Amino acid sequence: MTTLVVASSKHGSTREIGERIADVLRTNKGVTTVVEDTEDAPGWLATVGAVVVALPVYGGRLDKAGKAFLDSRRAELADKSLFILASGAGPELDPRLRATLEAYAPKELGYFRGALVEERLSWSEKLVIRLAKGQYGDFRDWPAIEAWGKSLATRGAS
Repeated sequence: MTTLVVASSKHGSTREIGERIADVLRTNKGVTTVVEDTEDAPGWLATVGAVVVALPVYGGRLDKAGKAFLDSRRAELADKSLFILASGAGPELDPRLRATLEAYAPKELGYFRGALVEERLSWSEKLVIRLAKGQYGDFRDWPAIEAWGKSLATRGAS
């Protein structure tokens, strides 16, 4: 069976995490993987046994496209091994958002810090970062992300 990685990402950081998860499953575990955005992913759902949904957290909220995918495909996802990965700026996932994501009953829910690359942001996003006294940088912990990806094969990503 194939594992579908659905990557919702406004600026590309979360998609890069999803691609790394797919690569880890493919190269280390021999899992056939495909990475798609939320618009193209529904066409794959009938052909896969597992789904990893990677979605970012922006301003304390789940990405709209990623959440809409989870909401609109809830029945189809219930028949799959579902894994959810969230990425954001904070050191941990807000408990309210964690509860929202756990309501989809994933086999595993992972949270990793993302990257905030100034050149990828609009002027209004930069203003919000400045007002919040946020920091730019790549905060992704690639060894932890890869370890999480490897663990999925033992939980049903195949």
